[in-house]
Amino acid sequence: MNKLLALPLLLLPAFAGAQQIAIQNDYAIQGKIFAVKTAKKYSSVEGCTKIALSKSKVAGFSFDSKSAKCTLYRKVRGVKEKKGTISGTK
Repeated sequence: MNKLLALPLLLLPAFAGAQQIAIQNDYAIQGKIFAVKTAKKYSSVEGCTKIALSKSKVAGFSFDSKSAKCTLYRKVRGVKEKKGTISGTK
């Protein structure tokens, strides 16, 4: 019986990866910041997207290609044009 209850928990990560992010080039998000990531594994659009998708409380991200900084947002209020920034929203 316990094995049957654990099965849905094992399948949950597979469905979580199906979530999509809408990417916009040269736009930055305005909103409530969740976290700012500067570690090397987040210093790309792919790394920033991956961490944003893995956090349920994150609504979007902005990646500044000049500073290699990934900013995660809890709440997105809008977007503004900003060269060199790539943003994604769930």
